[in-house]
Amino acid sequence: MAMLAFGTPQERRGLVAVMRMVATANGTRPFDGDRAELVRTFAHLQGCAGCHGFAENLDFDDLVGGTDPWADPDQGIAQIKSYLPQPNQALEAVHAGVLVALYSIEQDPAGLDAARWVSKQLGASDSMVRAVTLTAGEHAKSAQADVFRRFLSQRINIDINQIREFAGRSDLGGLSNPVMADDYRRLVDSAPDGSLGYEMKRFYSDAPFEIPGTPGTPLPVQFLGSHDVHHVLAGYDTMAHGEVYTAMFNAGNSSAGIGWLSVVLLQWHQGVKIGVFNPAHACLDPALLADAAQRGSDTKVDVYSADWDWVSLLNQPLDEVRGGLGIPPGGTVPAGASWNPVPD
Repeated sequence: MAMLAFGTPQERRGLVAVMRMVATANGTRPFDGDRAELVRTFAHLQGCAGCHGFAENLDFDDLVGGTDPWADPDQGIAQIKSYLPQPNQALEAVHAGVLVALYSIEQDPAGLDAARWVSKQLGASDSMVRAVTLTAGEHAKSAQADVFRRFLSQRINIDINQIREFAGRSDLGGLSNPVMADDYRRLVDSAPDGSLGYEMKRFYSDAPFEIPGTPGTPLPVQFLGSHDVHHVLAGYDTMAHGEVYTAMFNAGNSSAGIGWLSVVLLQWHQGVKIGVFNPAHACLDPALLADAAQRGSDTKVDVYSADWDWVSLLNQPLDEVRGGLGIPPGGTVPAGASWNPVPD
């Protein structure tokens, strides 16, 4: 979400306005409850002095207060268009609106429909919104599979037709790069104390799954290995809520991260079967979500990029790796704590 990290005050205003519009399903429901809390939290994150180099707080109170900021959706869209004149700006804001619709534990077709309507009104591509909306409709099964395969293809730079071929025989793990898989296992096994690789060894000893690249693992090491490294670097555990916070960190860190975030919210927050893992409900904290996004946006390197060489960092001290990437302190796993804690 580039605007989350680098947007102008006007762009940030447009993003918050779209989130408000989706939260109220274009004015057809009250602005209250968890959706409103999430929008207010993001408005604070977007406008706080010092968070993005602004000398003073940005004022979004008119967009997140109890009074409707516009008379009707058409007036709202007109204001948003003035904030977001470019299609890429509009699509970024629509992505943020989708987060609001996906934040509810229950399926929210009204919110997703509002996001689609906003996308069309702004002239932005609604392909992602349409795909997510279909997961709750009559074509749910095929749509869910397509969402996951499309994002996996984009994430690891493998042609979608090859993804479909391996998925058709339930062998996405077979797409693993064998050299990378061997290097990863070797470096984790031999990593010195205090290094990133040593913490990855501890991560896998806690986690209820094998190291990526092991025969039978559900996804290729190119994706799953770097994703597991993200957990450790950002400090979020392997429970359902930890998956969402890690994905939010990615979304704040990279514009490409927003896709995986929508998959994660659907699967681990709403319990919709999208990917290859068992879905589970997670009780999410809006403040922790916003903090994860802030920490991701402050990170200096796009760790979500398929070109990021995470394997070369495994022998380096964990603290130095985090410092070199610019990852702020935080997360939910203190030093030495379990990466797979027992649920309360």
